[in-house]
Amino acid sequence: MSTATRSNSRIGPEPSVCGFSFGRNLTKLNYPVEAAVGSVLPLCRRFVFAVGQSDDDTRQRVANIDTTAMNHGQGGTIEIVDTQWPDVQVDGEVLSIEANKAMSAAEQTGCTWGFYIQADEVIHEDDLSLVDAAMRRWADADYVKALLFRYLHFVLDYETTDPWMYHKACRVVRLDRTCRIFGDACGPGFRDPPPHVLNVNDGYLDKRHLGTHVRWAAEVDGHGSTAQKTNGLLLGRKARVFHYGWVKTRDQLDEKFEMVDKLWWGTLSEEEKQRRKHSKFGKFIDRYPVLKKYRGPHPALMDALIAQHPSYADVRSRWLNPRFYAEVLKHGFHG
Repeated sequence: MSTATRSNSRIGPEPSVCGFSFGRNLTKLNYPVEAAVGSVLPLCRRFVFAVGQSDDDTRQRVANIDTTAMNHGQGGTIEIVDTQWPDVQVDGEVLSIEANKAMSAAEQTGCTWGFYIQADEVIHEDDLSLVDAAMRRWADADYVKALLFRYLHFVLDYETTDPWMYHKACRVVRLDRTCRIFGDACGPGFRDPPPHVLNVNDGYLDKRHLGTHVRWAAEVDGHGSTAQKTNGLLLGRKARVFHYGWVKTRDQLDEKFEMVDKLWWGTLSEEEKQRRKHSKFGKFIDRYPVLKKYRGPHPALMDALIAQHPSYADVRSRWLNPRFYAEVLKHGFHG
């Protein structure tokens, strides 16, 4: 991102930022790790990646990521932390264990903020100025522990999103050793929650975990204030995470579910596995006709991958499908 683009939203001094991520077998999972890391590098002085021992070329791919966009003018390299994943097979907890290895390394850099990006997530280049402005705005406000992003979850192809998956999560976290990643690595929470933070046992919902210590990575007004709420709705444009982990062919989807099955439910009974699987993910192929079509632009770093991946299927408008209304009655309308 050019200096000119960022200067329009600058508020306060430039904070130091270390990006961090984790992963293993990313080629087998068809994850766009180069685009994921590359999408945040313009705001990062350093980047740490915890690479788990893999059965493919994951480590080489991470080591070969082009870092010329990194925000220190010298290119640099990705700092790799080699790890061995523990045999934890309940609720995806191993993912937060590995994410915290990367976050711990990021904390040791002395940077103010950590830009946490998962290997199947990409930030749109048009939103980097929003993130930059929010990091500057709240850099000296120690009570602000993380910045919140909107989510777009793509399913089976790059034209279809699931509006019933979670809509927000934190992807910038203060590196002051007060937070860690919880649950299945969805986002951060307090290491030692203060008394006023509610629902501290819910590790999945990072917004609850951090209570009022979260601000949106959103556009700011001319006075340097973040977008305000009116009638409970946040006004102003918010930075987005494009989540591509479920963009799969049928064969790739089976491979992903095999991984999920092991990491989330490996030690559970078969009956409990099936119950949780249906509750957490539903049936993507079955629900495809009632999901939402996305007509907007994707991050430019994804152009080549998108060009190679066809639409999953031709379906009529969900508004003409009775099953869509049944889904709304069951789960509510979420977009």
